Amino acid sequence: MSHKTCNAEELKTRAASGDPTLLNDLFDCYRDDLLGFLRGRCGNPHDANDAVQDAFVNAARYLEGYRGETPLKNWLYRLASTACTRMRRGRKNDPKLHAEFEDATPPSVTEVGRAVESMLEARLSPIRQALSALSEVDRAVLLLRDGEEMSTREVAETLSLSEAAVKSRLHRARLAVQETVGKPKLDL
Repeated sequence: MSHKTCNAEELKTRAASGDPTLLNDLFDCYRDDLLGFLRGRCGNPHDANDAVQDAFVNAARYLEGYRGETPLKNWLYRLASTACTRMRRGRKNDPKLHAEFEDATPPSVTEVGRAVESMLEARLSPIRQALSALSEVDRAVLLLRDGEEMSTREVAETLSLSEAAVKSRLHRARLAVQETVGKPKLDL
């Protein structure tokens, strides 16, 4: 049974207590506001719909880590804004790729968890294949430099390579991964 309320302080208290019905109420309270905000921000109504969905998927995923330093509404707007930014960076604007969101019902936490796992696996599989095709040293260079965000010098020291060798291997590894995974295609 849902405690449907849009009182910001009560929602924050419920988040701190781990209330399992909170996600449904957040969806009911803020979905329309987020959708309106994202329609202007994303520039495409289909991307706005997807960004709202992504925001609530991420809310379900990270809600237990919410510390209450900002209002839940602000936190949701941040998640939604980030989702929109990610879409604008590489997604096609093909309406056939997007499902309508207007009449959606909030997903259960279990459904969201399964959807997130499936989505992550689908996105990670080509990357895993690309990484496994690299030599061990090239893979280590790529993961340390791009994954761990180490400097070229730090990677060189860690792997006992020259900085020139790190740069060369990094360039080669990035190209190989890009060829295997492919670049997002932009429709102009």
